[in-house]
Amino acid sequence: MRIRRTAASFATLGLLATGVVVGTAVTAQAATHCKGVSTYSNQYGTYTKPTTTNGSKNINCILSNGDGFNGGGQNAAVKQLQLSLNRCHAGANISVDGMFGTATANRLKEVQRNRGIPADGVFGPQTSAKIHWAMSGSTGCVYAP
Repeated sequence: MRIRRTAASFATLGLLATGVVVGTAVTAQAATHCKGVSTYSNQYGTYTKPTTTNGSKNINCILSNGDGFNGGGQNAAVKQLQLSLNRCHAGANISVDGMFGTATANRLKEVQRNRGIPADGVFGPQTSAKIHWAMSGSTGCVYAP
């Protein structure tokens, strides 16, 4: 019995040491906040997503409650998320003000639940891959994982 517990403990330590625990790896990788947007194109059209900085195409960033309040709501990443939540996910009617507040967090949680991902109200790489994005120059939306 003691040998089995010891083997299980070593196996758990091995998983932790290699970063196999998903929550730990994602949190460490997505620690920077999205401050810009980047434009992409696929067979369905052109769309814009939040990124670390304007034009970087690095989506390994997060948006959470309080983002955009410094600078008077000029966070382009928050504005793009709000626009896409309003246009592409039925029922949203949040202000596109560039400030990630309670209304944005609550709407994001609802979309996360509908998409089968953890509903924590934090926008990150996993959420980015699961939501629809507003298309540029039209009223349409595009799914772009």
